[in-house]
Amino acid sequence: MGAGGQMNVSKLEKDVLKRVPVSKPPFGIGDLKKTIPPHCFKRPLIRSFGSLFHDLILIYSLYYIASHYIPLLPQTLTYVAWPLYWVAQGFMLVRLWVLGHDCGHHAFSEYQWIDDVGWISSSIRLPRTPYFSFKYHSHCTPPAHTSSIEFEEVHVPKRKI
Repeated sequence: MGAGGQMNVSKLEKDVLKRVPVSKPPFGIGDLKKTIPPHCFKRPLIRSFGSLFHDLILIYSLYYIASHYIPLLPQTLTYVAWPLYWVAQGFMLVRLWVLGHDCGHHAFSEYQWIDDVGWISSSIRLPRTPYFSFKYHSHCTPPAHTSSIEFEEVHVPKRKI
């Protein structure tokens, strides 16, 4: 009885709650951005499109290899080869999703209209989140309210008791 409702809270959880910041840090987002060298904010077109074409070529290559060579394997090996292909192709399609996601955040190029190449990468994947509705939805606004108890949309932090 005399635990005050804290009987099931482990010592580790109590220690974690002590480390939760309760005040703002002495620096702001602008200070953090100033510490990053300016060349890190550049988005060269050649590198961006190189990434896109690299991913598309690897996705097609994996598909070609799987569709032409896995059926030629003995049946027992196909039980191993197909799951390996699914995992490898899954990683490549996630890379393509990340590229489309970055386009929605205007991180692909210096030009907004070129960033809409994310629509192509989204269309290739047949997404559950269409590119333009994602781009103009409130997904781009939550970083302004990260860890805000009043305005956070995704993760509402616990209040210190």
